Amino acid sequence: MRLLAISCMLPPILYPQAIQIGRLLRNCQMELVTVSAEFQNGNEMQGPENSLGTSCLEQIKIAHTPLLRGLSHRLALRLLPWYGRSPDEFVAWSHNAAAKVGQWLDDHPDAIQVMATFGEPMSDHLLGLTLKRRYGLPWLAHFSDPWSDNPFRRGQPLSQWKNRSLEQQVIKAADCLVFTSEETRQLVMRKYAPEWTSKSFVLAHSFDATAFPTNCSAPSTNDDDAIVLRYLGNFYGPRTPFPLIASLVRLLASHPRALEKVRVELIGTMSSWMYWHPLLRRLPKHLFTIQRTVPYASSLKLMMEADLLLVIDAPTELSVFLPSKLVDYIGSRRPILGIVPPGASQKLIAQLGGITAAPDRPEAIDAALLAGLEMARQSRLANEPWGAPAVRKQYEIERIASLFRERLAWTVEHSCQDKSIRQP
Repeated sequence: MRLLAISCMLPPILYPQAIQIGRLLRNCQMELVTVSAEFQNGNEMQGPENSLGTSCLEQIKIAHTPLLRGLSHRLALRLLPWYGRSPDEFVAWSHNAAAKVGQWLDDHPDAIQVMATFGEPMSDHLLGLTLKRRYGLPWLAHFSDPWSDNPFRRGQPLSQWKNRSLEQQVIKAADCLVFTSEETRQLVMRKYAPEWTSKSFVLAHSFDATAFPTNCSAPSTNDDDAIVLRYLGNFYGPRTPFPLIASLVRLLASHPRALEKVRVELIGTMSSWMYWHPLLRRLPKHLFTIQRTVPYASSLKLMMEADLLLVIDAPTELSVFLPSKLVDYIGSRRPILGIVPPGASQKLIAQLGGITAAPDRPEAIDAALLAGLEMARQSRLANEPWGAPAVRKQYEIERIASLFRERLAWTVEHSCQDKSIRQP
């Protein structure tokens, strides 16, 4: 079975979506034709993760040219209700890709047995919708995030209405719908009829155990013998590091000895205003540092060398997000502490044996940090892989890739393939 895989972000681009979807495609044991964006001056991954493997027969790349750049882009996002929001800034790319991919399909009739689109960005699904209507290909639509229900989308009423309409068209036309957490599936599908919900499934992110280095130092060999807490990832929108920072400030005052020989490192990017927050100036440099984003292979090494890995999310009543970073954490087999609301991440961390606290509960965060430090110290002494093995096994790439193949076969079997819907 030959798969047409549409993902704006694919290797070698250094982007979380590219890493996850590239890993899935590389291990799905199918012949591939891929469609992705080509970026000018894009950062590229190094090592095995930057390839789709030998099963990729052809890569169709379409240049992405932003309509606006710099200040003009930021002002348009703030002032224009449609710009970059219906559904995102890759709409023009999807229109351009439709013509090029359509020509390829015309030149290779019956070459593709099934199609999969991967959003984010959701413009990938718009390209899939066009091709579904034109060619009737069996179609699996994969959602890493919610679409019109995404709390991180600061939508204006007009763009919100448009996104709801676009989402509904995709949900209706796709033969199979896949979400990365049960919470996301329920959030999106609660709006739709049972017959549409019946074609929706959960397919989690994965980690590849072979991608982790085998020659890195164990946490117990840190030169200064400090307990190292690390967060690897970016902060944006309502997701900020300040629940953690505020807790460290409080613990410095109430439990200063607990933070002796402790080092907290944030590795990634965040909005410029966050660097000037007054709370940051209250933490000594030997305790707390911020570092730039590192290459993906380096991030895996840093995970394995940490004593405690941190997940931080925005405060909300329920979080549907299961970040790919957390699944990579699982692969590192290091202890995990989550400053996360109830929801997908909180459940998974608890199942592994980790510690969590809601980001809007200061006292709970303080207690969780103290307990996390003790867990890290005990794990260092035990010098054994951390985390429930049965839970960790559920996220191994071999299992997830097998489930993906099963869902693609289901898609073909249940597709409403009708060549008569092809448009001239």
